Amino acid sequence: MGNRPKQTALAMLAAPLTALVLVGMTAYSLASMRIGGNEAYLRDVKLAIEALPMQIDGYRGSDSPVQEAAQQLLRPNKLLQREYTNTFTRESFSVLIVHCADVRDMMGHYPPKCYPSSGWDLDSVSQETIERSEGGPIPITRYVVSREDDAMKHSRVIANTFLVPRADDPLGRDDRALDTVTRTRWSSGLGAAQVQIITDAKMDPATRAQIERSVAESLEGIIGAVSQVREGEGEDT
Repeated sequence: MGNRPKQTALAMLAAPLTALVLVGMTAYSLASMRIGGNEAYLRDVKLAIEALPMQIDGYRGSDSPVQEAAQQLLRPNKLLQREYTNTFTRESFSVLIVHCADVRDMMGHYPPKCYPSSGWDLDSVSQETIERSEGGPIPITRYVVSREDDAMKHSRVIANTFLVPRADDPLGRDDRALDTVTRTRWSSGLGAAQVQIITDAKMDPATRAQIERSVAESLEGIIGAVSQVREGEGEDT
């Protein structure tokens, strides 16, 4: 008789404890599914970035090693730094593509933040669009930056755009596009990408326009990989 109250108390606790265990198992199962799905997604995005053509028009690409500081700061899923050089004119341009699995690592790391912190002056900012023959236009922000080294002035023009995992609206001119990712239940775990097309400010504008258009045409696979999210993902919560 003395054990009956204890047994009754245990019996009363059994149902809630069982429910808690089941809830925990379900949450773990859903988390595992999400992590596994994210790994496949991140792999696809990485492969798409790596598949960027090594030759664009008459320009041949050469990859630059990623600095350790950039690796630690951005913790990228993939960071590509590539310089393209015309074998006849020796004119060149650069493409930088970075995809971060955690969108928070991308915030604050784009031209108007990074270049001034590295000693560059931000000379002008304009919002423009790169037209493509297929796939629709790409919205960009164009930054002109400059600095002087040993009495010599260097100027660059940077066409910058963001890619986010939203099938309905994957492109953005500035870091406001990242806000749409952080406000959603699923896409916040898929990160974001940034693309920079960097040319010398002295380059002929027609040549620059053709380079930017050619690079934009080559981004379709990357845009597709970033924006292809599973059914139900990317929905606002």
